[in-house]
Amino acid sequence: MENKIITLANDCPFCGKYQEVEVRLEDYFRWNKGELVQNAFPYLTPNEREIIISGICPKCWDETFRGE
Repeated sequence: MENKIITLANDCPFCGKYQEVEVRLEDYFRWNKGELVQNAFPYLTPNEREIIISGICPKCWDETFRGE
């Protein structure tokens, strides 16, 4: 299992854009058990981590939460 890479895929709930993020399987298990996303996946960008958390693509995130 060490260094096995998996692909997490989804469609943005706002625009439907298909997106994929590759992560190490052991990191995914750590996150799934409660590890903070930034600690489980320090090698991902904030946008990639948000895709994992909410599924929202960067463009829709910016448009939806621009003023907040």
